Amino acid sequence: MFPKSTHETFAQKMYQTYPKHKRFVKSKLSRTSSIIAHYAGEVTYLADQFLEKNWDYVVAEHQDLLTASKNSFVVGLFPPLPVDSIRKAAIQLQACWR
Repeated sequence: MFPKSTHETFAQKMYQTYPKHKRFVKSKLSRTSSIIAHYAGEVTYLADQFLEKNWDYVVAEHQDLLTASKNSFVVGLFPPLPVDSIRKAAIQLQACWR
């Protein structure tokens, strides 16, 4: 949705996009939470880590399986990753474990 956003910028974008929506309420207690009025009542949502939890990615092993498929449609959905992005991912993974 937002390539370089953080949980704070995501929350701010929500506040800007839905300031007068009848089911969306900006929280008065937190800059990164909001309230959605559902059929069963109000539910508070935290934007903290929301982007990371909802980021669509494919695990490398699954990508390998899907690109090896005999079904051309499935193979077309998962083009090979450029070598640079694979190296970047490996470096980021190494940095996480240090």
